[in-house]
Amino acid sequence: MRSAAYSYRKFFKYPLKIWKIGKGEKSLVFSKGIEIRQIIVAVLIFGLFFLFRGSINQLLPTALQLAFYAVLPWMIAGAICRSKLDGKRLDRFFIGYFQYLYNKRFSYSSHKPVYQLQMKKAQSYERFN
Repeated sequence: MRSAAYSYRKFFKYPLKIWKIGKGEKSLVFSKGIEIRQIIVAVLIFGLFFLFRGSINQLLPTALQLAFYAVLPWMIAGAICRSKLDGKRLDRFFIGYFQYLYNKRFSYSSHKPVYQLQMKKAQSYERFN
Protein backbone atom coordinates (compact mmCIF):
# COMPACT_ATOMS: atom_id res chain seq x y z
CA MET A 1 0.00 0.00 0.00
CA ARG A 2 1.30 3.47 -0.86
CA SER A 3 0.59 5.49 2.24
CA ALA A 4 3.49 7.86 1.56
CA ALA A 5 2.13 8.95 -1.84
CA TYR A 6 1.29 12.63 -2.20
CA SER A 7 -2.15 13.63 -3.42
CA TYR A 8 -2.16 16.61 -5.79
CA ARG A 9 -5.95 16.92 -5.58
CA LYS A 10 -5.70 19.33 -2.63
CA PHE A 11 -3.18 21.44 -4.51
CA PHE A 12 -5.27 21.82 -7.67
CA LYS A 13 -8.50 22.46 -5.77
CA TYR A 14 -7.38 25.96 -4.76
CA PRO A 15 -7.02 28.81 -7.26
CA LEU A 16 -3.70 30.36 -8.22
CA LYS A 17 -2.89 33.49 -6.22
CA ILE A 18 -0.34 36.30 -6.19
CA TRP A 19 1.00 36.79 -2.68
CA LYS A 20 3.79 39.31 -3.20
CA ILE A 21 4.94 41.75 -5.87
CA GLY A 22 8.54 42.92 -5.79
CA LYS A 23 11.53 42.12 -3.57
CA GLY A 24 12.97 43.53 -0.40
CA GLU A 25 11.42 46.31 1.67
CA LYS A 26 9.64 47.92 -1.27
CA SER A 27 7.62 44.79 -2.03
CA LEU A 28 3.84 44.85 -1.97
CA VAL A 29 2.47 41.97 0.13
CA PHE A 30 -1.14 40.71 -0.01
CA SER A 31 -2.15 38.89 3.17
CA LYS A 32 -4.97 36.87 1.57
CA GLY A 33 -3.53 36.81 -1.94
CA ILE A 34 -5.07 37.98 -5.21
CA GLU A 35 -6.56 35.32 -7.46
CA ILE A 36 -5.36 35.26 -11.05
CA ARG A 37 -8.86 34.56 -12.37
CA GLN A 38 -10.24 37.59 -10.50
CA ILE A 39 -7.62 39.77 -12.17
CA ILE A 40 -8.56 38.39 -15.60
CA VAL A 41 -12.31 38.90 -15.04
CA ALA A 42 -11.70 42.44 -13.70
CA VAL A 43 -9.65 43.33 -16.79
CA LEU A 44 -12.43 42.00 -19.06
CA ILE A 45 -15.06 44.04 -17.20
CA PHE A 46 -12.82 47.11 -17.33
CA GLY A 47 -12.47 46.60 -21.08
CA LEU A 48 -16.24 46.42 -21.41
CA PHE A 49 -16.62 49.66 -19.43
CA PHE A 50 -13.86 51.25 -21.50
CA LEU A 51 -15.76 50.50 -24.72
CA PHE A 52 -18.69 52.55 -23.45
CA ARG A 53 -16.62 55.27 -21.78
CA GLY A 54 -18.20 58.08 -23.81
CA SER A 55 -21.68 57.52 -22.47
CA ILE A 56 -20.44 56.59 -18.97
CA ASN A 57 -18.35 59.75 -18.68
CA GLN A 58 -21.36 61.89 -19.59
CA LEU A 59 -23.40 60.40 -16.76
CA LEU A 60 -20.78 60.39 -13.99
CA PRO A 61 -19.04 63.39 -12.44
CA THR A 62 -15.26 63.48 -12.83
CA ALA A 63 -14.64 62.59 -9.17
CA LEU A 64 -16.55 59.29 -9.48
CA GLN A 65 -15.04 58.16 -12.76
CA LEU A 66 -11.84 56.82 -11.16
CA ALA A 67 -13.85 54.84 -8.63
CA PHE A 68 -16.14 53.55 -11.37
CA TYR A 69 -13.29 52.35 -13.61
CA ALA A 70 -10.99 51.02 -10.86
CA VAL A 71 -13.13 49.83 -7.95
CA LEU A 72 -16.36 48.66 -9.57
CA PRO A 73 -14.78 46.11 -11.98
CA TRP A 74 -12.74 44.67 -9.10
CA MET A 75 -15.81 44.31 -6.87
CA ILE A 76 -17.91 42.78 -9.65
CA ALA A 77 -15.09 40.36 -10.52
CA GLY A 78 -14.79 39.32 -6.88
CA ALA A 79 -18.53 38.63 -6.68
CA ILE A 80 -18.45 36.66 -9.93
CA CYS A 81 -15.43 34.57 -8.87
CA ARG A 82 -16.95 33.76 -5.47
CA SER A 83 -20.28 32.68 -6.94
CA LYS A 84 -20.86 29.03 -7.75
CA LEU A 85 -22.50 28.05 -11.02
CA ASP A 86 -24.06 24.60 -10.70
CA GLY A 87 -21.85 24.05 -7.67
CA LYS A 88 -18.65 24.70 -9.67
CA ARG A 89 -16.13 27.50 -9.85
CA LEU A 90 -16.51 29.97 -12.72
CA ASP A 91 -13.63 28.63 -14.81
CA ARG A 92 -14.60 24.97 -14.28
CA PHE A 93 -18.20 25.76 -15.26
CA PHE A 94 -17.22 27.34 -18.58
CA ILE A 95 -14.67 24.60 -19.37
CA GLY A 96 -17.36 21.96 -18.79
CA TYR A 97 -19.94 23.95 -20.75
CA PHE A 98 -17.70 24.32 -23.80
CA GLN A 99 -16.75 20.64 -23.61
CA TYR A 100 -20.46 19.81 -23.60
CA LEU A 101 -21.06 22.04 -26.65
CA TYR A 102 -18.24 20.27 -28.48
CA ASN A 103 -19.20 16.72 -27.47
CA LYS A 104 -23.02 16.91 -27.36
CA ARG A 105 -23.48 15.37 -30.80
CA PHE A 106 -21.91 12.14 -29.57
CA SER A 107 -23.31 9.33 -27.49
CA TYR A 108 -20.90 6.85 -26.02
CA SER A 109 -21.08 3.07 -26.20
CA SER A 110 -18.26 0.95 -24.77
CA HIS A 111 -16.18 4.11 -24.31
CA LYS A 112 -16.35 4.86 -28.04
CA PRO A 113 -18.28 7.80 -29.52
CA VAL A 114 -21.31 6.99 -31.65
CA TYR A 115 -22.18 9.78 -34.06
CA GLN A 116 -25.72 11.16 -33.76
CA LEU A 117 -26.67 10.31 -37.36
CA GLN A 118 -25.94 6.67 -36.60
CA MET A 119 -28.33 6.88 -33.63
CA LYS A 120 -31.18 8.12 -35.86
CA LYS A 121 -31.09 5.15 -38.22
CA ALA A 122 -33.90 2.61 -38.02
CA GLN A 123 -33.02 -0.23 -35.72
CA SER A 124 -34.09 -3.84 -35.98
CA TYR A 125 -33.95 -6.48 -33.31
CA GLU A 126 -33.60 -10.23 -33.50
CA ARG A 127 -36.00 -12.46 -31.65
CA PHE A 128 -34.56 -13.90 -28.47
CA ASN A 129 -34.87 -17.66 -28.13
